[in-house]
Amino acid sequence: MSRSHRSLIIFLLAAIIACSAIVIYLPTLKSGFIWDDVQLLINPLKIGESPYFFFFSGKIYYRPFLHLSMALDYSLWHLNPFGYHATNIFLHAVNSLLVFLICFHLMKDRKMMRDTIEIFRLERTVFFSFLAAMFFALHPIHTESVAWISGRTDVLATLFFLLAFLSFLIYAREDTTAGLVLSCTFFLSSLFAKENAVAFIGVVFVYGIMTRMSKKKLIFSFLSLSFVLGLYFFLRGWDGGVRDIVAPAAPKDSFFVTGISLENFLKVLVNGTGYYFEKLILPFNLNLLPQIPDNSLYLVIVLLAFIIGIILYFTGHTVKAFLITWVIITLLPSLSILYSQMAAPIGERYLYLPSVGFSIFLAAVLVKIKGKKLAVLTVLIILAAYSISTSERLKVWKDEVTLWEDTARKNANSDPNAVTAHLNYGASLARIGEFGKAKEMLIIALNQKKISFQQVASILNLLGMIEINDKNYKKAEEYLTDSIKADPKNAETFNNLGFLYSILMDEPGIGKRQKNELLERALKNFHRALSLSKNFLQAKYNLGICYLRKGDLNNAERYLNAVIESDPQGDYARKAATFLVVIELSKRNDVKDSL
Repeated sequence: MSRSHRSLIIFLLAAIIACSAIVIYLPTLKSGFIWDDVQLLINPLKIGESPYFFFFSGKIYYRPFLHLSMALDYSLWHLNPFGYHATNIFLHAVNSLLVFLICFHLMKDRKMMRDTIEIFRLERTVFFSFLAAMFFALHPIHTESVAWISGRTDVLATLFFLLAFLSFLIYAREDTTAGLVLSCTFFLSSLFAKENAVAFIGVVFVYGIMTRMSKKKLIFSFLSLSFVLGLYFFLRGWDGGVRDIVAPAAPKDSFFVTGISLENFLKVLVNGTGYYFEKLILPFNLNLLPQIPDNSLYLVIVLLAFIIGIILYFTGHTVKAFLITWVIITLLPSLSILYSQMAAPIGERYLYLPSVGFSIFLAAVLVKIKGKKLAVLTVLIILAAYSISTSERLKVWKDEVTLWEDTARKNANSDPNAVTAHLNYGASLARIGEFGKAKEMLIIALNQKKISFQQVASILNLLGMIEINDKNYKKAEEYLTDSIKADPKNAETFNNLGFLYSILMDEPGIGKRQKNELLERALKNFHRALSLSKNFLQAKYNLGICYLRKGDLNNAERYLNAVIESDPQGDYARKAATFLVVIELSKRNDVKDSL
């Protein structure tokens, strides 16, 4: 086979991989924003700030490349979800191609493949890599990371992680300093997308050991990557950065607040790990908020993984052993949050990076099947099953209501996930005007046993807004004041309470004195909301309108201009601009009257 013919085949296979990754996720282009997507996109701390802000401010969750990518999308698409989903799909397609390249280079690595020299034939290596990339492109476990705009953090971190590993392979094989420099650069970039990229040091260390890299070279690599990690913590803010990763903030009543017994620790760790292995192998019956399983079978699954890995290594199957190690090491950062979060201590999105190792391992197992027809049939069945499962799961991700309905159904009796599921289901129903059913779901959430004060505050706030819509203003005030009692730092509730008072001003039978009192209450609550969230757009806008109603044109102009400065293309900015015209006309009339 000529070189040009081989190049053409490789190009066609790469095109199939990319097209498969894109086509399978095309339905997401019709999806909207889900869960906390909008908060991530238009968080007041991010709008209108310099890009450098993302790298040197500890005031936001430190994932600067994620926020920067969202800011770039925002500049192009504003609040059109189509563009954000298109970016996620594109990044997933690139990652699928990178899996192809990594698999190809691993299969060409003589130090890793000393047990199976026959696979060095180019045609077989290319086909092997193609299978691995296709498994990765279509694996159903990726639906959360790709279909959910906020899931981009894992997709983006994996992109730079894979580039870092490819660069390290070049350094290991060709001994070029440029390869290590590139690897360190991409490693830092991966950390900037998500902190779980710290696992890269472990992957590199294991690769060095398994390929018998020289001690000098391995130590130099380790020190270089450690320097990068130190730089990351320095930029993140050493004290807060380390604390957030080792012991991230959690509500008072999160898991195991009274202490963790060794037995409990091992049980949760094993069950969580076993669950992840299960979903890699059998990615079906997926759930946005899965529970940590309680089944002794998971201990067997975990032990088998370790035993198989050890046997493979000592029997000379170095690549397969390395791939199992890849899965375990890249899972470790995600396993660390089993004890630190109130909700979702495990999640499908955490498997995006580990699935790289699994996809290549699965291809390695299948190419060993004796009998060409059986091997082809097995591959086709797996690809078909992946495609069908991914397509079906994407139907759940088409909108918020469908997703949370599915999640609430699967978590009907599972504290504390039942609270989160029903709370978000109720919120999504309220947004489309199904207030009766929304109240029903919120009451179910409120009556759960394991519920944090933040969740109580959020539920009461939503119930208050529903009552405002139903014009039950007294009940709305009770819900909103109770919400503030539950969480005095909830800026949204203060804003909504101010909004309630501004509505009451226009009710029939309200006298001038009472109107003034309600106006002062509204201003007080809007100011409180703004003090808790300094760039709260809606609070700024509401303050501008209230001051306009009060006749304080200077303050009205100041807050309305602040809205436009914060988000020039937003809906609130357009409304603010209209009222600024009114203010300008009023000022001109005042000048004429004075003349």
